[in-house]
Amino acid sequence: MKLKKKISGKLIFNILVVFLCLFIIFYFFYSENGLNDLLHSSIQISVLWILAAIGFQLLYMFIEAFIIYYFIKADYANFTFRDAVKVSFVGLFWCAVTPSSTGGQPMQIYLLHSMGIDIGYSTSRLLQKFLVYQVVLTSISIMAFLYKLDYFINAMSSPIIVIFIIVGFGSQLIITGALMLVSFKPIITKKFIFFIAKILSKIKLLKNIDKKTSHIQKQLDLFHESNKTLYKHKKALAITAILTFIQFIAMFTVPYCVYRSLGLNEATPLDMISSQAFVNLVSGMIPIPGASGAAELGFTAFFNGFFTPETLKSATLIWRMINYYGVVICTAPFAYITNGKTRGAKIEKTIEDEFSKENNK
Repeated sequence: MKLKKKISGKLIFNILVVFLCLFIIFYFFYSENGLNDLLHSSIQISVLWILAAIGFQLLYMFIEAFIIYYFIKADYANFTFRDAVKVSFVGLFWCAVTPSSTGGQPMQIYLLHSMGIDIGYSTSRLLQKFLVYQVVLTSISIMAFLYKLDYFINAMSSPIIVIFIIVGFGSQLIITGALMLVSFKPIITKKFIFFIAKILSKIKLLKNIDKKTSHIQKQLDLFHESNKTLYKHKKALAITAILTFIQFIAMFTVPYCVYRSLGLNEATPLDMISSQAFVNLVSGMIPIPGASGAAELGFTAFFNGFFTPETLKSATLIWRMINYYGVVICTAPFAYITNGKTRGAKIEKTIEDEFSKENNK
């Protein structure tokens, strides 16, 4: 008797994403005016500018590690920068391979817990870090839009791009607003969550509402207690915001280096940084790992005016290899620390169990 193996929807989704990524790489490499054509043309690619692009991407990654180190070190003296690099790279990897970057923080919380750091503390710190991240990203996006207003309006000729912009910008504002509400208005947050819980209970999507809401309330109380301590240190928040700003500028400079590597020099770094900020805004909330497809579409739409027809596809692929695929390859060795799929359920259970322990103290 043969055993039938059940194929999960998650497996099918992952296979489709892999095929999508391979198709995109194949298209930008072998299609007309793709990277293959560029390599056989008279255009010379500057290795120094490519190395500069890689350097800026690595700077982004190590600033990420330093921010985590800065957040945790104040209360955990034994937490080293090496530990922060592990936590950072684990987060970058799982963000890259999960839809809408949702897998990074749970894996980081699990890893920090294995290092002896309380679940409530690490959750609070990572959420506060994410709040700063969102505020800085939204601020840069707004400044970029105002700086290049005419250019972006012209780039929005496609209805698809317009939809992406509305969804991307709207999502960023909603997430930023929700995080600020959670951080600064605990009473309003509780009322809203309980209101949603009651609705879900009435339509039979949530069982044991009293137990669930009590658990949520305890978690929120724990989170806000941790918040009070951090927000007293305004200097720490200011330093984090500055470091996050530098981090984004480093990542947004990668396209400029790619641009210069192809022998182009008319656009300014500020033009490129503004365009990349908008690409991130448009593609950031697409529920596909790495926003595959949306990121490339956004890049070609907003950088079309800077690159020539002979270099645009090549630039898109080179940028993507550095900004996404290179990050996945660089951080993949750290994935063994959390052991991916086999520990997914354990991670969720560990977080839930630890919250329960802390709440019952």
